[in-house]
Amino acid sequence: MNQGRAGAHLEAAGDVAAFYARLAEFLAAGERFALCTVLRLLGSGPRRAGAKMLVREAGGSVGTVGGGLLEAKATGWAQEVLRTGRALCRSFALDQKQASEEGMTCGGKVEVLVEHLDGTTPAVRDFIGQVLALLQRGERGWLATAILEGGDCVTTDRFLIASGHCAAFVSAPGHTLPTDLLASAPSAPTLVERGAVRYFLEPLAPPITVYVFGGGHIAAHLVPLCRLLGFRTVVVDDRADFASRDRFPQADDLLAVPSFDHALDGLPIGTESYIVIITRGHDGDQTILRQALRCRPGYIGMIGSQRKRALIFDQLVSEGFTSDDLARVTCPVGIPIGAETPEEIAISIVAQLVATRAARPGRS
Repeated sequence: MNQGRAGAHLEAAGDVAAFYARLAEFLAAGERFALCTVLRLLGSGPRRAGAKMLVREAGGSVGTVGGGLLEAKATGWAQEVLRTGRALCRSFALDQKQASEEGMTCGGKVEVLVEHLDGTTPAVRDFIGQVLALLQRGERGWLATAILEGGDCVTTDRFLIASGHCAAFVSAPGHTLPTDLLASAPSAPTLVERGAVRYFLEPLAPPITVYVFGGGHIAAHLVPLCRLLGFRTVVVDDRADFASRDRFPQADDLLAVPSFDHALDGLPIGTESYIVIITRGHDGDQTILRQALRCRPGYIGMIGSQRKRALIFDQLVSEGFTSDDLARVTCPVGIPIGAETPEEIAISIVAQLVATRAARPGRS
C-alpha cells in the first residue's frame, strides 16, 4: 500500500486533529503538496463540504474528496497546481448517465478548491501549527479561507478564529476578516460571499472521546475500530491488567480504578463524550450507568439483554431516576445486526457511534 494513501482514512473519519497533524508533519519536512477542499455540494455526492485531500509532490495522498472519477479529477488538478504553484477552483458535475457509466449512484455538482502549500514557507508552517495546537488543547475554533478569483487567477488568505478573535492568519497586507464573519461561529462548513470575495468557513472541534468502561474481549476489538474511525478512546477498568498498554496499545488513555463506584469522578464528561458500558458483570454495568445518568454525555450505551435492561432500569427508577433519564440509554448497545462474537458486537457498537456522530447538529 502506498504510504500516503495508508493515512487516507484520517480526514474521512472525521479525525480533524490527525489530518492537521499529518499536514504539519509534511510542512515541517519541507514538502510541497496540494490541498484539495470540497467547497460545496449541490445535489447528491460522495462527500460533503469540508472534505479534504492532500496530494504530495513526493507521491501519495492523505484524505479523500469522494473517490472514483471525482478523486481522479481532483488529483489531476492537484498535479497542475504543483506544477504552476497557483491555486484554482474547479467544478465537477456527474449526471445520471455518467454516474451509471462510472458505476456511481450520485449525480450532483461539486466545487473543489485546490491550493499549493510549501513547507519552506514559515508563515504557512506557523499557521498550521496554531491550528493543530488548538485542536490538541481540546479547544473549539473555526477557519475562514478567503477566495478571490480574477480570470484564471485564484488567491487565498487564511484566518484562524478562536475565543471570538483572530488567533492567526496568512493573508495579503491589509486583508482582514469582515467583522460580521468574525462573530459567525459556523456549525458546519459554509461558503458565503462578501462582494468579490468568497469565504469558506469551517468549524474546528476536537474528536469525540469514547469512554469504554470494561476492558474485556469486546473492548479489545472496539478500541482499534474507534481509533480507525476518528474517535479518541479512554479505557477504564477496576483491574490494572485489563487497563494496560499491552492490552490496548491504541487507546489514547487508560484508567485503572480501585473500583467502579467512583469511576466517573473527575472525568471531563460532556456532549462530546460517548459512554460505552461493557464491564464484566451486571453490578459493574449498573454502577457505571448510575453515574453516567448524572452527567450529560452525547451518548450512553450499555450491553445487556432485555431482561437485564428491565432489572437495572427498575432498580434505577426505585432510586429516583425518571423515564426521561432512562430514555437517554441505548440498551442493548449497538445496532441490531445479529452480533454474537466479541468482534461482531464491537462492529455493531462502533457503527452506532458513527451514526450518533453523523446525526449531530451541523452534520448532514
